[in-house]
Amino acid sequence: MSGSLKDISRCLPPPLRARCRTVSCQKPEESRIGHVQWCLCGSCVPMPTEKESVCCKELNFISATVHDLPCIAAHPSFNAVCINPDVLWAARVSLHDRFSAGLPNRGQITNRSNRYAGYRQFTWWMHGWLGRRVRRVIPSCAVNKIRQVYPEPSGLYTGFQPVDMDHTEVDEAWTDFYDM
Repeated sequence: MSGSLKDISRCLPPPLRARCRTVSCQKPEESRIGHVQWCLCGSCVPMPTEKESVCCKELNFISATVHDLPCIAAHPSFNAVCINPDVLWAARVSLHDRFSAGLPNRGQITNRSNRYAGYRQFTWWMHGWLGRRVRRVIPSCAVNKIRQVYPEPSGLYTGFQPVDMDHTEVDEAWTDFYDM
């Protein structure tokens, strides 16, 4: 039972209070899928799931970084950390060194690989290292900016994935090169 439901039910007479325990008295939250009315920064795009439909201005830890900027994607460090291809390459090499994976030719890097590295860099920038198999949803506006710079030709994107215990970070970072 959520705090708001408890607050509502305390104000009701006993027969209605009992009913609130079995029937939700809360106003249903409207879906965030298919629109961006929930966006506070003006840079978000519709996302395929409720979980991914979040704006940078809704997250306190990001709002502290944004300060007076309209969006986290407008922060000067965003391009340097999450978009710059040399930084993304260095992040991949660092991941390679941690897991001793094979390092492909730099000229073979795909947009998919750069997107994944950009998402990872965003997470490290905002949260620091979270630990193996710990993931956080990235705000729609940040995902949108990374996708604009490193688009998928088909226009189809994977989106946020829960942890797959059989799939490693190295698998994802270098996935485009395993089949070569």
